[in-house]
Amino acid sequence: KFSPHVALISSILGLGVATFVFAEAKTFWQLLLARGAQGAASAAVLCGGLSLIAETHPQNVRGKAMGYAQSGLAAGMLMGPLIGGLLFERMGRKNTFRFAAGMVLANAIAMIMLMGVAPPESSRDKENDNINKKVEADLSLAKSSKQLLRNFDILAVTASTFAIHAVVGVIKPLSQVVLDKEFGVTMVKRSFIISIATLAFFIAAPIAGILSDRMQRSHLVALSLVLMSCSSAFFALRHLGLWAFYVSVALLGVAMGVQKSSSQSLLADLVDKHELGEYSMVYALSDVADSLGLIVGPLVGLALSQIYGPSVGVLSIGIPCLLLTPVMLRIA
Repeated sequence: KFSPHVALISSILGLGVATFVFAEAKTFWQLLLARGAQGAASAAVLCGGLSLIAETHPQNVRGKAMGYAQSGLAAGMLMGPLIGGLLFERMGRKNTFRFAAGMVLANAIAMIMLMGVAPPESSRDKENDNINKKVEADLSLAKSSKQLLRNFDILAVTASTFAIHAVVGVIKPLSQVVLDKEFGVTMVKRSFIISIATLAFFIAAPIAGILSDRMQRSHLVALSLVLMSCSSAFFALRHLGLWAFYVSVALLGVAMGVQKSSSQSLLADLVDKHELGEYSMVYALSDVADSLGLIVGPLVGLALSQIYGPSVGVLSIGIPCLLLTPVMLRIA
């Protein structure tokens, strides 16, 4: 219904308002409502941002742009907790959230000033204007959704997103338990160890994005699935020493960076190839797969961990990544 940049700016404004509510919330339910609104707005920002990149960048440079965007996300994940913690100590909860809300709203204003309100020039309009406009006119929202859900290639890529995030979802909470009980690592050191994954993500994302413009993107997604399977294996081999856990966490971050940069570019390519309409729907589907992985992974993995131990819990969630690898290699 709206151009990607309008959706992006609107969702950023919504995120700013939700963050401001955190500052003024006085009850648990107000905090819960604010967190829900913040999560919805964050998801909308991601979908709008990826759609805008796909819309404005042609296929031969799309991967690079996606990689830089994912690297920016990783930078925020690295710096956000540190800056937020420092501000919280000096300014308190209310002023910290007010400051964060002000930054978000200032970002929205800056985007309006830089991009204006007119839709950006589409790369698809440049390449094949008449055909794509006809496709977009013929595809209703319902019809576009059905075609996405019936497309094997789209479902395979979203399945890889689900599998990758399922492993992340189970390793993240188990890491705290394992580092504490098995290695006696302090809380501060645990935070630094786990941040290795975010740093690896930050480094790998732009590199994978550049590579995805030079090689087949489905092969990079397959590589990310193999890397995540290896991360699960090294987690299970942690009895060899803390170094194995370091390798597991680093591989997890690299796998995330490679998968996100290459899969988001690949999804846009598939939308173009199969003439599936707007990019926003496929990125919404990917975001749903992302969220479901972070829900199902911990539920299944932690349940198995309680019965058979953490290694079995993580390996059981990592195996589907390996099984999906040949499926991704078949995508042309």
